[in-house]
Amino acid sequence: MEEEELNDYFLAEYTAEDFNLTNKSGTYDRRDGVEDLDTFRDLQEAMDIMNFLPEEKKDIWRVTCACLHLSNITFDSISADESKINFENDHLEPALQLLGIEGEALNTALCYFSIMAGKERHMRSISKEKAAKGMEALIKATYGALFTSLVRRINDSITLKEVAASGRGGAAVRKAATIGVLDIFGFESFKTNSFEQLCINYCNEALQQQFNIFVLKNEQDEYEREGIQWSFISFPENQDVLDLIDKKGSGILNILDDQCRAPGTTDKTFANDVYNKCTGHTRFEANFMQ
Repeated sequence: MEEEELNDYFLAEYTAEDFNLTNKSGTYDRRDGVEDLDTFRDLQEAMDIMNFLPEEKKDIWRVTCACLHLSNITFDSISADESKINFENDHLEPALQLLGIEGEALNTALCYFSIMAGKERHMRSISKEKAAKGMEALIKATYGALFTSLVRRINDSITLKEVAASGRGGAAVRKAATIGVLDIFGFESFKTNSFEQLCINYCNEALQQQFNIFVLKNEQDEYEREGIQWSFISFPENQDVLDLIDKKGSGILNILDDQCRAPGTTDKTFANDVYNKCTGHTRFEANFMQ
């Protein structure tokens, strides 16, 4: 970005190392020889090809940069169960301006929740720790909505539009075929894996199973029924992995749902519940000390 643009998005004084959203890995330099500047230029060119308007691109940068600044916002404790945004934080004003919202509105959304008692709505405050978790959820939801919007926007740009034929008895021109691209091999395992990484790997495991069933298993079953001679292609079965993650009652995600609904639960109670319910599973490895 040019210096003027960096100022517009409140980035001129910061680097990737300064934002909590980008500094957790401790890695800032690429090792594959690719320059970020070249990649950004390619992105700009691709957006032009997809017919993104200048204002659309600015909105995308605004939301992305707002997420960076939101990740650095901190909270102050008022009491054990009450908190507020630190309004002296240098990243608060940039986030508010980029999103076009008021500080008090953001404070209310993050530091309070409402409950219905009969027909009356009551506001309750939350602790500093819970407010910080709420901020993380807000960033994830905002970035996720931006990603979904981009996918929809790109699909709209490349989708063949049906054109009504002119003249009597003319038929609409319809697309004859489609090309689908599926990239499912994104499995990663780090020394410390985040919840997001678990969700990524779970999604990939589910897609891998669909691929195995429809591309390998069903096709080979069809060959057998038709008496076609071929060399059988073996493939690993991963249903046990999916059961460990999502099986009703004993899957990790179901245990997490139950913990979120119950009062007084903590990271420790969640870990203990996972250990107690998943210890006998062949894919689960942990000891009670962990």
